[in-house]
Amino acid sequence: MPPEPIPAHWPSIPVLPGLTVETVRGMPALPPDIDRLIDAIWQARLAQPPRLFNGRVFSADRIQADRIIGHWSEYRRVFAQMTHPELFRVLRLQPLAVNGVLHTPDGIVMGRREAASTYLAGYWHTPPAGSVESRQGEDDVDLAREVLAEAEEELGLPPALLTVHRPFRAVRHPRTHVVDIGIRLITDLPFTDIRRHWKQAGNGEYDTLAVVPHHQEAEWTARADVLPSTRLFLM
Repeated sequence: MPPEPIPAHWPSIPVLPGLTVETVRGMPALPPDIDRLIDAIWQARLAQPPRLFNGRVFSADRIQADRIIGHWSEYRRVFAQMTHPELFRVLRLQPLAVNGVLHTPDGIVMGRREAASTYLAGYWHTPPAGSVESRQGEDDVDLAREVLAEAEEELGLPPALLTVHRPFRAVRHPRTHVVDIGIRLITDLPFTDIRRHWKQAGNGEYDTLAVVPHHQEAEWTARADVLPSTRLFLM
């Protein structure tokens, strides 16, 4: 079954090497009726597997090439807006996410999102990727720390096997308003070893992995089942 169609054009800007991410305000209060609606959406989702966790996630208020400012929100609000995009008129959430572009000696790693995924099921993109979270209660945002944590969770790759380069592009999903920050990752591992780590310790986010040799990148950017953000990251 092909993935659900998504808008083809996703707004993006290049970001500068010294990009900073700063918290400038607390999580805003919501009108009681909106809060009740979000809770109803969340409780309905909790009745289904897999179980989700209402952690703290970072939402961007303003995005510039050298600076992103925003606030910590909660995942239940983000989930409600992702599944009911009309809530953006009230919530104004732009959840920040890291998106690693993992370069190996064989090419760039691609992953297809598992069919039961809450977000963008069935699409190919560059793993590791995930929301910027407050994993240990921290208030600062460290994009390198986030992308390394996602690599260990999704691909089973410990930080010692990866080199993190600077962020290079911010891309916003026009429907959900998720903002992906592209970050280049380098490893000396061949793709066969990456697959082995993924199979042994990955969290099931992807149902298959592939490697794209550099001479095939143009073919992948033309595919309808590759996310527009990934096409921009591969250019």
